[in-house]
Amino acid sequence: MKTAPIALLALATITSAFVACGDSSSDGETAGPSSSSSSGGGSTTSGTTTTSGGGEGGATTSSTTTTSTGTTCTPTGDEDTAEACDDGLDNDCDDFVDCNDFDCSNTAPCIKPAENSNIRCFDGLDNDEDGKIDCEDTDCYNPANQRGVYVCQRETTNKDCSDNADNDGDGMIDCADPDCQGESIVVCNGTTPVNVPAAQFATLANARCSNGLNDDGNGMGAGFIDCGDNSCRGNPEVAHCYNAVREATNERCADGLDNDFDGRIDCADTDCRGEGIVVCNGATPVVVDPAQYGTLTAARCSNGIDDNNNNFTDCADFSCVFSPDTTSLVCEHTDAQCMDGVDNNSNNFIDCNDNNCRNNPFVSAAVCAHELTPAECSDGLDNNGNGFADCRDNSCNGTAACFNVNP
Repeated sequence: MKTAPIALLALATITSAFVACGDSSSDGETAGPSSSSSSGGGSTTSGTTTTSGGGEGGATTSSTTTTSTGTTCTPTGDEDTAEACDDGLDNDCDDFVDCNDFDCSNTAPCIKPAENSNIRCFDGLDNDEDGKIDCEDTDCYNPANQRGVYVCQRETTNKDCSDNADNDGDGMIDCADPDCQGESIVVCNGTTPVNVPAAQFATLANARCSNGLNDDGNGMGAGFIDCGDNSCRGNPEVAHCYNAVREATNERCADGLDNDFDGRIDCADTDCRGEGIVVCNGATPVVVDPAQYGTLTAARCSNGIDDNNNNFTDCADFSCVFSPDTTSLVCEHTDAQCMDGVDNNSNNFIDCNDNNCRNNPFVSAAVCAHELTPAECSDGLDNNGNGFADCRDNSCNGTAACFNVNP
């Protein structure tokens, strides 16, 4: 608001203030003693100026605002920080307090957890506070394009397979639905219902998805086992599969363990046939001294050859980049290379803006924040600060948290 210069005489002060109240600014904004705030928490009401002090040193002024409700408010600052958005005050005098103010929408106290993962779309909560719970939320399943997380696409949990409802709308209820005959389902024996207490669903499902057997007999050859079976991987009742780690390093491909719980150990797992793996020749183990992992892997990942015939060579192959054994190479994939401000691999992306850094499990989260693990991809947060939380972030694709069968 414009105000006339304040004179020393009281009469002049009153006169100039009266004139100012009727003045309009040159940029088209209309000044006045008050104005209504727009709905939704965005606009600020006009202010009035009061005079105090006096004396030969000049008058001092303080700005107050008359809000749309007729109350007087003194702005204390912007309302766009975590502190200001959680103090119960209307700091900017726009009639909207804390999280009701649009300016607070991206501050920590006001960010609503995302509801788009298998876990959060099955927990019975309205996580993002949009009035829709679980599969009723289009963030979990959009009927318009039939896209969503696995738990909302099919009848794939023991809870859904024993509730006498056709949850996926395919005309088949509970055990009559082939989806309810998967490896993680313990309430059905084929099409026959099995009486299992709800309190035992998770315990029995986790046991069945970790026994090393192809319980439902699906797939060719050995078939799909445990967390390699969609029924186990996409069922949020099976927490066991959320602890799996890819069997894609030399150490894991030679430790005799089924690290990703898919029933395939070491070189029998196709994850162990990447360009950055020297302990396997196809499905055949190769004896390599662990002290030589770094030397041999770096040599293979810098020989200019597409060793595993996947059309990606050396630093262009994630098997070489996402490896603890290639730190001697310059592929923009180590802590040091991901914080040096240099485009080391000349792909026009620097440091954490490069997927080699941001999506690399061997780059410290302190250097580049991650959204990679099932836990990070189902916590409702945008952990890597790229504007996409959980299953909206492409880096979560393929995790059990975001597993789906989108058409």
